[in-house]
Amino acid sequence: MGEREACAAARMWRSACASLAADAALTEAAWARLVASAPSDHVWHSLRNCVAYQAGIWQELQLQGMGAVTYPEAFQLAMALRHTPASLVPALLTQVLQNHSLASEMQEYALSLLSEEDPWESTACGGDVRGPGTAESAPLRDRRLFADCELAVMGAARAQYDAHAALVRAEYAHLARRAYVQLRVKILSQFSQIPKLYHSPEFARFEASARENIQREISNLTETAQ
Repeated sequence: MGEREACAAARMWRSACASLAADAALTEAAWARLVASAPSDHVWHSLRNCVAYQAGIWQELQLQGMGAVTYPEAFQLAMALRHTPASLVPALLTQVLQNHSLASEMQEYALSLLSEEDPWESTACGGDVRGPGTAESAPLRDRRLFADCELAVMGAARAQYDAHAALVRAEYAHLARRAYVQLRVKILSQFSQIPKLYHSPEFARFEASARENIQREISNLTETAQ
């Protein structure tokens, strides 16, 4: 597992499991399976990059006194599992939650959060960035928080956003430069047209910087493509 052992995603996973009083051996076995299936750290949607960034944002919100979600530990587990193959997620949740009295409720809650379409993917496909998903056991507020955590990096400081953009490009290294620029500009332009990027009050502060980052990247991509 190497360096990933020390990342914020691992700390979030273990903290949630400890709060659930989950069996330590099962927790570690599930984490090992999660890591083995995770994307490379050389792309954005990985444990060390995307998930770790969201874990940091979540911790910051907690320190600021954000109100609790319905099942905080299940919310964190879902966040750690966000980019895990869908076929593996139920088994990992079952492995961690099996001895908890609310196991079925928490698993349904986590799966409903994960049923929401990925904001970037849904926009790339021309869908609604705020699609309702397929399950509704998680309250709307929780689902909005979950989606906003995924988009938080859009409102990051310039250096952080640029590092994110470079990792996204690495994720699409199979695309030629021109094809990537066309796709990325299309996605970013669709985001720029959304009246409200964040739907949780806790994320309102990211709105202005997110729009600035989006426009800056569009300009940079357009200029370098010429």
